[in-house]
Amino acid sequence: MQVCNKCNIRIRGRKECCPLCQGKLSEAEGDENAAFPVLEKRKITSITFFKVCTFIFITMEIVFGTINIMTEGKYSFIGPIMLGALVAWIDIYATMYLRNNLIKVITFEVLVAIVVDFYIDLKTGFYGWSVNWMIPMTLIGLAIVTIVTALILKLRLDEYILYIVFDFIMALCQIITIKNGMNTLPWPAASSIMFYLIIIAALVIFRFRDLKNASEKMFNL
Repeated sequence: MQVCNKCNIRIRGRKECCPLCQGKLSEAEGDENAAFPVLEKRKITSITFFKVCTFIFITMEIVFGTINIMTEGKYSFIGPIMLGALVAWIDIYATMYLRNNLIKVITFEVLVAIVVDFYIDLKTGFYGWSVNWMIPMTLIGLAIVTIVTALILKLRLDEYILYIVFDFIMALCQIITIKNGMNTLPWPAASSIMFYLIIIAALVIFRFRDLKNASEKMFNL
């Protein structure tokens, strides 16, 4: 860096004379700053990352879908791969856009798992393991995990009570599988419905105000 002792200024670059007084310049110690600010490299945003993941997912679905059509379903592993890619994409979406609400993420993930397991059971000859055991036990576990998570995070009841109600509605949907004969072992499903009925009864009797407040917030009443 150069300096003009007369004008008392520092000059970047190499000059023959001072641009103000045309006087002689002398060398000065110190690092020379860049003439222009250095721009930081642009980081990959979450939106860009999600777009890349979406493009990869769509590409995989197109490629494997084309192979499946051209081979007339010869390779049985293609279906699970396409389904696995869909589940992975949904997991990425849930993690990125629902990360501020852990209970919502858990509920969403369980719902996806139930749908996927039921689909797999249906496509592999339907042995009934999904409706007989997996769905009832998963729903009971979901209620326990939801309550424990809320206690650990010290959430107010009105912040998660509607998730319990939604889980209860999912449990009631098992009545459909019992009525149409898909569920050949109704005791686990009936037990999960009974479990949720007890929870809902306790909420209505002891915490009805929280349930009302949560409903008003949700529907903007």
